Amino acid sequence: MGATAAAACLALGLLAGCSAPADSPTGPDRGTGATPSGDASAPPPEGLSPVADMPSFDASSVAGSLVEGFPADVVPVPPEAQVLASSAADVEGQPLRQVTLNLSSTASVQEILDFYSQAMAAAGFTAVEGSSTGGLSGQAAFNRATPEGATETLFVGVLDTEDARLVTVSGQVAPPA
Repeated sequence: MGATAAAACLALGLLAGCSAPADSPTGPDRGTGATPSGDASAPPPEGLSPVADMPSFDASSVAGSLVEGFPADVVPVPPEAQVLASSAADVEGQPLRQVTLNLSSTASVQEILDFYSQAMAAAGFTAVEGSSTGGLSGQAAFNRATPEGATETLFVGVLDTEDARLVTVSGQVAPPA
């Protein structure tokens, strides 16, 4: 299919839900032979797919804020950072919760790593030395033992983009009491 025909099909698909008077020069029947039918059960025009529902997400994750049950006292959000997504789900058969926090921040890579180093030390975590940064701009790993004998672990990874740092904090911690 040529580029012009593909563009026409795309435009027709985008305009399928719009209505205009039949005698309008910009109406959906101009030059296509199609007429608005209002029949939602009619098949889409050839080459176009039907409208699909947006995907649903597990209740243990949310975009734009901290999900209910997220242990913010253990995994805090740095000042001026924007929460992109978070998740918190119990780990089957263990007294731990799998957590993930995705952030955007204008702070420097070092400021973010310092924030988490201080927060993790205050919460009783110990830094794990010797991790390779791979493709990240900076990273740190932390662990601590719970009174029940489980080991909590957290990983902080920072990717430096042109105008912000993208931060992921992920690991397993004891659920909030």
